[in-house]
Amino acid sequence: MYQTFNPVTLVFLLGATQGLFLALLLFNKTGNKTANRFLALLMIAYSGFIVEAAISRTRILIEFPHLLGLAAGVVYLIGPLHYLYARSLMSDHYFFSKKQLLHFLPFFIFYLTFLFPFYLQDAGFKLAYYDTLANEGKTPLLILFNWLLLGQGISYMILTLILLRKHSADIKESFSSIEKINLNWLRNITLMSLVVWFLGLTIDVLQIFKLAPTFDLSVPIFIALLIYAMGYLGLRQPEIFSGVADTKESKKYERSGLTEEKAQLLYEKLVHLMETKKPYTDSNLKLGQLAKMLAASPNHLSQVINEQVQQNFFDFVNSYRIKEAKRLIKDSSYQQLKLLSIAYDVGFNSKSAFNASFKKHTQMTPSQFRDQAVS
Repeated sequence: MYQTFNPVTLVFLLGATQGLFLALLLFNKTGNKTANRFLALLMIAYSGFIVEAAISRTRILIEFPHLLGLAAGVVYLIGPLHYLYARSLMSDHYFFSKKQLLHFLPFFIFYLTFLFPFYLQDAGFKLAYYDTLANEGKTPLLILFNWLLLGQGISYMILTLILLRKHSADIKESFSSIEKINLNWLRNITLMSLVVWFLGLTIDVLQIFKLAPTFDLSVPIFIALLIYAMGYLGLRQPEIFSGVADTKESKKYERSGLTEEKAQLLYEKLVHLMETKKPYTDSNLKLGQLAKMLAASPNHLSQVINEQVQQNFFDFVNSYRIKEAKRLIKDSSYQQLKLLSIAYDVGFNSKSAFNASFKKHTQMTPSQFRDQAVS
């Protein structure tokens, strides 16, 4: 019944080792320490889960039966840690309060009502219990806890996706280039995680009808892959500065105190600055920097851009970049210059960002525009 080590078990253990190694690196990473520590704890939780899965039916349990269930509860940490990591990543002054311990209430309930009493049993009871699970399936209490876990995991992934969608809108109010801070990688990882949670739900339903084994390894296999992807990409994530949080208040314009006359004057100064000094050629231009050039507050500048041209800061700056790119493409003296060079000259820092923005503003690609201009 209990198997010896096999290649799948080895892959699991290597994945867990990688997760613990990434956690160590994240704990020592500077910058947004709160976000890094949440991600490190998430890597540890994932690693604990796949170690539990790796040894669940191996002969290790015969030699060390008190390892049974030791890390079974860590899965209740995965959803909350994933969500809190996303929240803390979006601000450099995120504060974890005692109230947020409620996120981990299911974890404590599971340990106190199920795992702790199980730990107090002798080795023979634990081995017999696992044999019963393997042969007869989960008990009603374990099924109840499993449904609670699956509901929790799916809910936190959906909440994270909502949070990421809002973040995508917020950063466009403060940044003119968002490729390095748009968190698309985290959105993709969250979608992958959501698929894994639904896979777990499907397997759980199949197990109730005895159509899948109790110790199915499909979910741990996907989690091992998630450990590599999320840990590596999390290490590469640059810090996201606090300017994003400030824009959340910038839409409360009724309290801004900016009169129509002052707004019009600020807008005229803004247009003059954009057309003469061309600050948009700085690929890292931020709302705060532009506001400082105009001796205005970031909130007032954001209000003027939103109300005068019905654009966010990101689209407003990129509209000037595209306008300048179109001028250079039409200029005969720039005919031999590569389009990517023009993109860099006008303030874009990647070909994909240039192409996407150009098509958004002109309904054609840069190449199509150049061909049209030449003809």
